[in-house]
Amino acid sequence: MLLALATMPFLFAFAQQDGQKQKEPMCEEVFANIKVFKGVPSSDLIPSMQFMAASLKMECEDCHDPKDYSADNRTKDTARQMILMQRDINAKNFNNRTEVTCMTCHRGAEHPMGVAMPEGLSLRHKRFEGALRPEQYFANHVKAVGEDSKILVRTGTLTAPNDATHKVESKPLEFIQASGGKFLLSAGDRKIGSDGSTTWYGAMAMFGEPVAVFQRIGRTWRGNDDFAGLSNTAVSGQDTVGKTPVVAVRGQRASTTSTEDLSFDTKTGLLLRATNLKRSTLGTVVSTVDYSNYKGVDGIKVPMKVVVTFADGQQWIMDFKTAKVDAKVSDDVFKKPGN
Repeated sequence: MLLALATMPFLFAFAQQDGQKQKEPMCEEVFANIKVFKGVPSSDLIPSMQFMAASLKMECEDCHDPKDYSADNRTKDTARQMILMQRDINAKNFNNRTEVTCMTCHRGAEHPMGVAMPEGLSLRHKRFEGALRPEQYFANHVKAVGEDSKILVRTGTLTAPNDATHKVESKPLEFIQASGGKFLLSAGDRKIGSDGSTTWYGAMAMFGEPVAVFQRIGRTWRGNDDFAGLSNTAVSGQDTVGKTPVVAVRGQRASTTSTEDLSFDTKTGLLLRATNLKRSTLGTVVSTVDYSNYKGVDGIKVPMKVVVTFADGQQWIMDFKTAKVDAKVSDDVFKKPGN
C-alpha cells in the first residue's frame, strides 16, 4: 500500500501532462531495481504485487524492506523465480494465456500444499512443551480402551457411494473384528474381509495398496500390535479433530511404506484419527479413519462411529447401533469366499 501511494502522484502527473494522453512508461522507468517486470507497463506492477499478496496471504513487508522497497533479499529473489516459472508454464502449455497463477498452487499459504488434503485436515501441528514419549500415548490409548483379544461384533449402517452407480446410499452393516488383522465388513452386496494374510473384496483377492487401505479400516487398535508396526515415531505437535484438542504422533509403517499421523484426545487418551500418507511418483496420497462416540462394551471401549475418508474425498460412514464381544465367531468367517 505504501508503495502504491508513493508512486500514484507521479503516475497521475505523467498521465495528465499537457492534457494529452501519454504513452505509459514501463516498470523499469518508474520503479527502482526492476528485474522480471522489465518491459511490463508500470500500471501492472501494483496489481501484480496485490495478487501475489492475496494468493499467499502475505503483507508487503514479508518480501520488501519497508525502509527501501527496492532492496534485494532472498525472499524477493524467490518471488522473482516463481514469476518466471509461472510465465514459462503458461507460455509452453497455454499459449501465453494466464491459466496457471500464484493462487493455483499457494491457495492462501506461503508454501504450496503438494498433497491432495481431505477437507478439514492439517498436517502442520503446533509444537508444545511437555510432550510425552510416543510410546506413552500408545499405552494410554490401550489402557483407555481396554486390551482385549476377543472378537468384536458391531451392527449399524454404512453410508457410502455404490460401487456401480457411485450414488451415496445407506445399507445395514455388520463389522466383525479380531486380533491379527482379521475382519469382515458386510453391507448389502458389499463384503470385504481379511484372514490376517489375504485381504479380499467380494470374491476377488486384493494386491498392493488396496490391501493396505482396507487393512487400515480393519484395525482394532485394542492392543499393542497395531502400534508395534510403527518406527521412527515422534510427537509432531498439537492440533484439533473437530473441536477436540489432540496430540499427534507421527511414525513410519514399514509394512506399507507409508507415514501415519495418530491423533489422541488430550483428555481421554483415546485415538480419534489415524491419517495415512502414501507417496507416489506424482505426489502424496492422504486418507483418514476417524473414530468417535466411544462406548463401554463388555469391559472395553468401542468407537460407535467410524468415518473413512479416501484420497479422492469419498467417505464411508459407519454408524453403529449395537456392539458385543463374541468369542463364538468362527475363524472361517474371515476366509475369502470359495476357500
